[in-house]
Amino acid sequence: MNRLVSSRLWLGLVIGLALGALAGGEIFGRPVYSFASDRIEVGYSVPDFKLSSLDGKPTSLIDFRGHPLILNFWASWCDPCREEMPLLQQVYEDLGDRIFVVGINYAESSSQVLSFTHTIEVTFPILLDSKGEVNERYQIAGFPTTFFVSSEGKLVAYHLGELTSDALSSYLRMLGVEP
Repeated sequence: MNRLVSSRLWLGLVIGLALGALAGGEIFGRPVYSFASDRIEVGYSVPDFKLSSLDGKPTSLIDFRGHPLILNFWASWCDPCREEMPLLQQVYEDLGDRIFVVGINYAESSSQVLSFTHTIEVTFPILLDSKGEVNERYQIAGFPTTFFVSSEGKLVAYHLGELTSDALSSYLRMLGVEP
């Protein structure tokens, strides 16, 4: 009987350590980092990342601080993504001095993305998430997904699915940008 109790205690200890590590805690006095500790919630700062742009330049999210930001996660094979791109392009052209628009492509080659952006005539910055790590970190559940981020880097709102003109105007007002 003692052996059973002892085994359960050890099992509980191991499970407790594992859960602590997943929550971003410490094991044996050493901090353990976990993406599970990043909060992707309205009112919280969005986590930074570094991706390559279409021209190969390393770009960080922090490069866009100082203006509100529309962060759009998409893929070229996604029909709703294709449908909303002209709307995002229009915002970029009309309000580009007051807001940043950035697209993050999911796991496609730069040649695929370049071909797509030329065909649709997208000129706002596109970043390549070739391994899908940023999509995973931001907990993207479907495409397109759009985050609306304040100039201080806090998530104001997010939208899953294709944006309409009315919905986008509403989100812009939430960011303090009049369409």
